[in-house]
Amino acid sequence: MRPIDELDDTDLQILALLQADGRMTHAELAGRVGLAPPTVQRRVRLLEERGYITGYTAQLDPLRLGLPVTAFIFVESRAGCSLEQLERFLTGLPGVQEVQRLIGEWCYLLKVRTGSPQTLEQLIYHDLRKHPDVRRTQTTLATSSALETSRLPLPLSVSAV
Repeated sequence: MRPIDELDDTDLQILALLQADGRMTHAELAGRVGLAPPTVQRRVRLLEERGYITGYTAQLDPLRLGLPVTAFIFVESRAGCSLEQLERFLTGLPGVQEVQRLIGEWCYLLKVRTGSPQTLEQLIYHDLRKHPDVRRTQTTLATSSALETSRLPLPLSVSAV
């Protein structure tokens, strides 16, 4: 049984609504899904306990916060692609938003935001490339973003799964 099989249509509606607005109150959720607030509160708690909801965050504007430089950095390690020590290092670098494990030529793909090209240069040449487990890197700068989201595609109903 896949984890999503334990969800019903109401759970999917709750997840979709919270994904769109994580500040929605249980009373607002209840009105949207047609249940009593205590019932919705219990369902949300269960979704959290089962790991479907892993947290609540505010989405911040990187440009307004002085982080206009977005880069994607491919990383190849010296000793294959399963180095826990290297992963801990990569996840601790300043400005790193994502560390994706890859299958193929590269071991990792990092999404990084910095305040300037010079800050990015510092990260790449003085931090990243000097790590003994990093063999090589390739960096691509993004000029703008057409879409960035943390929203996951959810089925409209359990029958669609």
